[in-house]
Amino acid sequence: MRGKIGICFSKKFEDQNPLGHVGIKLPVYLRFLEFCQKEGWETYILTCRNYQGDGLFAGAWLFARGEFKLIPKKIRIDLLYDRTGGVKFPPKEETKMKVVDSRNFKLLCWDKWLAYRKLGNYMPQTFWVGEKNNLASILPKIKTDWVVLKPYNGLRGLGVFIGPKKEAMGFEFSGKFKKYIAQEFIDTSGGIPKITTGLHDLRVALLNGKPVWSRIIIPPQGSFSAHTAGGGILKEVDYELVPDLTKKIVLEITPKFYREYDNPFFSLDFGFDKNGKPWLFEINDQIGFPLWEMKKRDFFLKELVKNFAQKLERVK
Repeated sequence: MRGKIGICFSKKFEDQNPLGHVGIKLPVYLRFLEFCQKEGWETYILTCRNYQGDGLFAGAWLFARGEFKLIPKKIRIDLLYDRTGGVKFPPKEETKMKVVDSRNFKLLCWDKWLAYRKLGNYMPQTFWVGEKNNLASILPKIKTDWVVLKPYNGLRGLGVFIGPKKEAMGFEFSGKFKKYIAQEFIDTSGGIPKITTGLHDLRVALLNGKPVWSRIIIPPQGSFSAHTAGGGILKEVDYELVPDLTKKIVLEITPKFYREYDNPFFSLDFGFDKNGKPWLFEINDQIGFPLWEMKKRDFFLKELVKNFAQKLERVK
């Protein structure tokens, strides 16, 4: 089965290596591209800045025999793996090109309020705030002493407040993010049995209806924000060590998403309170690749190839 697949980023490519921006994960990306080539696919690296609609890109980087070659002509892509983040790309009117993940699923992940309405029974109590002038009426509804304020459409922990409710009114909503949600605070300082002893964010990556990789991020000293962009430490986790209550939630959500959203590639992010109860914090459709030295690296990559193959079979 042949086809043209593309991995698309938002960056403008300015040098001879269109993957130069991925840093230490470059060898992992190259290995993934080699797996794709073994399937007989034409494999491209793309930028959304070159997109012209109907699956056409005005130029692309072809990966062949371990090297990148700039192709200046128009390329029509059959299957796109979108790494741009957000929902501005591909445009909502796109119909010619199949995308990993579907737009409906990306909307679910991007909109934290929509995600709460979908999966709120697994998540901390959450309220819609909207603009800052609504916050004073929402804070009394939060039962915990601390509160989490986050943009309903934010990424990488940007624009987030975590702290005492009495200090929340002094927090200025980010200029970039105008509308917020408020969540009850879950204290994860008790850790996860057999995995970590302190603050954490546990991610389970799911593909083809099953867990393919899991990791934790440990926040830097003095911070509650578990993001590598903010200095958090990432460690691979053996899924067998993940507590059974968490696996139960994964088993309840994953088959539904598989059917409803065309076998999406996503993660469920959890935190555990001091009683050992898992709470679902977020759904994500932008999953960072494992590091080269991680044990589940190739399993993760090969399952992604299987996902591509399944979707290409339905491309007309």
